[in-house]
Amino acid sequence: MESNALQPVVGERISGEGGLGVTLLVDVEQIGIVEVRSEPGGVAPPLHLHARHAECFFVLEGELTVRLEDRELRASAGTWVHVPPEVVHTFGVTGDSPAHFLDIHVPSSRFGDFVRGLQTARTDDELREIRAAFDQQSAPEYATGDPGLVVMRRVGDTSGVGSTEPPKSGGAGFAGAGAEQGETMAGRSETRRATLLLDTDELTVTEFFYGPGERGAIPHVHHHHADGFLVLEGELTIPFRSGPLRASAGTLVVIPPEVVHSFDNDGEENALFYNLHMPASGFGDYMRGRNPDFDQHEPPADGGADPSAVVAVRLSG
Repeated sequence: MESNALQPVVGERISGEGGLGVTLLVDVEQIGIVEVRSEPGGVAPPLHLHARHAECFFVLEGELTVRLEDRELRASAGTWVHVPPEVVHTFGVTGDSPAHFLDIHVPSSRFGDFVRGLQTARTDDELREIRAAFDQQSAPEYATGDPGLVVMRRVGDTSGVGSTEPPKSGGAGFAGAGAEQGETMAGRSETRRATLLLDTDELTVTEFFYGPGERGAIPHVHHHHADGFLVLEGELTIPFRSGPLRASAGTLVVIPPEVVHSFDNDGEENALFYNLHMPASGFGDYMRGRNPDFDQHEPPADGGADPSAVVAVRLSG
């Protein structure tokens, strides 16, 4: 019944006061996400790499510069940046105004413990232990990851759907402008559009635009990967057996494997949202119509896993 429906909660504040700081939003096996608000010059970890997981950034406001071995990528508002495993990188807030962005790790590799530990560590030895436990290593003399594999895509042009143009802020440091464009899926209309933005082994991100009344996938489960939704505009209804979740703008939802779900725009306004699959499990080819064996299945007879494991959290502001 709807009285038992999930309600979005606030994230776990890790550091900062007032409007600035770090908030842990999601800390599950498949993905870890923090929300960061910082003044220019803030957030500058040393050059490092992750051997067994990828790091991804989504800039909501301001400008974030991702520094690699041989280039800098300036990511303005509405830009996704995906850094694969083994690629040396760091990042910092640049420009003239505060930045608001999501820092995403797939899989999480105990990312929640890492960000908590950074606040409690008192010695260099403790910091080294925390980074080692999290799969974060100092930049080696000879790195193995190719910086050219970093993916950078801009979204949210004037039409309200993902742009296929390289980021204007990329400049000479933009990674692979010709090959890194968003891919518009077939079936585009005035009330329904889908643009595949990231298609990597660790994560896919698809930008969806649904007009009022547009229906998404029918109820289903994923056996081997998690599904996620980040709503930027309007409202998305995500039904569960315990009742529907009303995910309004600024809501992030992560659905573990085996939880039955679907999604629709039951509201009166347009909905703009991002759909995440982690790991990707071939979702990109499924959207292209080339993966009929994608990990999406009919609801099981027992109703699937308990929806209480779903994470629904509100972004700040």
